[in-house]
Amino acid sequence: MKIIHTADVHLSKDYPERLDALEEIVEMCEDEKADLLLISGDLFDRNTGPDDFETDIRPLFSDNSFHTLVIPGNHDESAFREESYFGSDIEQLTDTPFESRKYQDLRITGVPYTEEGFAELVEPLSEEVDDDRVDLLMIHCTLTGVQGGFGEESEYLPVKPEELVKTGFDYVFSGHIHSRATRKDLGGTVFTYPGSPVSISSSETGKRHVWILDTETESLETRELDTFHHIERIIELMPDEDERIEDTVRELETKDLEKASVTVELHGFTDRKIGEIQDDLKKMLEDLDPREVVIENRGLESMASVVDSDIYVEFREKMSERDLAKPDKVEKKFLRALSRYDRG
Repeated sequence: MKIIHTADVHLSKDYPERLDALEEIVEMCEDEKADLLLISGDLFDRNTGPDDFETDIRPLFSDNSFHTLVIPGNHDESAFREESYFGSDIEQLTDTPFESRKYQDLRITGVPYTEEGFAELVEPLSEEVDDDRVDLLMIHCTLTGVQGGFGEESEYLPVKPEELVKTGFDYVFSGHIHSRATRKDLGGTVFTYPGSPVSISSSETGKRHVWILDTETESLETRELDTFHHIERIIELMPDEDERIEDTVRELETKDLEKASVTVELHGFTDRKIGEIQDDLKKMLEDLDPREVVIENRGLESMASVVDSDIYVEFREKMSERDLAKPDKVEKKFLRALSRYDRG
């Protein structure tokens, strides 16, 4: 079977690009001839539900060539009611503490939103494992004790890697962490976050992805989405180093920016007028035609503001006492360090 995994769509009438992302994923399922689409929580944003998307959601999840399973997450648990109807080809896994479905060579178990701890679920979940099938767990949680880019989302349902291994599942398809598609191999159990399919906040940078699992070939890979996302770049300037701006613009020229919000942070020191630099950079980026351009001064200062400071005067005095082969290089190193130093 071929399964596509996403989570954290956070549908909201205030952000139509999120529905656009969901529509793209549904279209991808058709193009890929997927059997199942799994949505591991937070299909809806808080205070939003299926009634707000009746004309959009129900046709989207009806008359498809694939079936969709969805579990409630910590943002949308109230949207899943007994009378809720999302479409003819989507099924809500809401029975607590979990419920399972069998598909050919696959068994899927879903853990809906819960206020209980995961430790109590380890033993009963392990009893759900079917040795004759691929066992997959859908959950919305925070994987604890593992380093590696899980973003800054608040903790919900902390799960220890060793607890997941004890359950015996082959795959754990989780939601809750938005930052990016992430895979962790946990001693026989493969754990994935797809990341949000559209940037929900500016900290969720880069192209967005889904996971695609083929149980027949045992292949698991990401697939890039053409959805709204944030791009962030940092430029640290020094006097006579405007080429750093040009290098950044050239690098962004290679990107597809039609659905991107581009933020550039400026740091360092310059001999030019700061407002002039910001205006020039903004124009160059707008010529690349992204959806949005944001220029943030996060510490770019005029050299005139530092030359009379005590620390710079002391540095220059010490420089004059030494016979340095490359004084300009030393001064730039000093300025770089000074630009990163909080003098407030």
